Amino acid sequence: MTRAARWIQRAFILLIASATLWFIVTQIFDRIEQRVPVFAALLLTYVIAAYVILPPIVRASVAVLRRKRIPRVTRAADGLPADPVNVVLIGSQEQLRSAFAVAGWHAADPLTLNSAAKMAVSFVLNRSYPTAPFSALYLFGRRQDIGFQEDVGDSPRKRHHIRFWAANIDPESDIGNLSYWTRRWRIDPSRSDIWVGAGTTDTGFGLQSVTWQISHRVDRHADSERDYIVTALRNAGCIAEERYIEAGEPVGTRFITDGRIFHAWLVASQFADRPDSPAGTGR
Repeated sequence: MTRAARWIQRAFILLIASATLWFIVTQIFDRIEQRVPVFAALLLTYVIAAYVILPPIVRASVAVLRRKRIPRVTRAADGLPADPVNVVLIGSQEQLRSAFAVAGWHAADPLTLNSAAKMAVSFVLNRSYPTAPFSALYLFGRRQDIGFQEDVGDSPRKRHHIRFWAANIDPESDIGNLSYWTRRWRIDPSRSDIWVGAGTTDTGFGLQSVTWQISHRVDRHADSERDYIVTALRNAGCIAEERYIEAGEPVGTRFITDGRIFHAWLVASQFADRPDSPAGTGR
């Protein structure tokens, strides 16, 4: 990216940030402050800004600015940096599911009230939940398309896990059309896609350092989890043409990483139909 392009991006971001701040202060806070005490107005303004206004603006801005680049970091619902991108796999969704199944990993359940309640009960009772749901992280302006996990022991509080996004299902050239933002782009399970993954290890529960929301604690050494996932897939015989992509930009998050992204093609596993499939050999 040229220096001029970077300055144009920064100017665009500054314009969006200024407009958003003006809207929050003049249209949200001022109107609320006229009806409730100042402290309550500040609290309500924070909730509306952090959970309603800012997340879609951040996701939309990232989608507009990505310019055929893979972002180096995912985003939480509040727009803050989350897990680093560290794995890219090429193949169909069917191949992706098969690869992790042979490696002994489980696809995560969709996050619903029922699965969230089941997860809470499993956490309190320390009871295994191999297909526990994931919270939503965002890449390319949308939440993850699929995720896989492997428990550490039988506890739901610790797990290896990775979220994936299909990078090429939504055409970047149509960002000016309303349908780009309102349509849910469907994934053809048999078509080859570019699967961009963010893998980390959950080590327990705690409070987030910025928002103080209850969440999983995550191992800061993201490269160890990347290597663990790669080893599991390699031992399962599901990947080929392996290489590492060097980072073009710093990760820019609290994670300790060398910035490299593992890249490989998914292939049919020679162990897929064998009862002694190498599940869990990533350790």
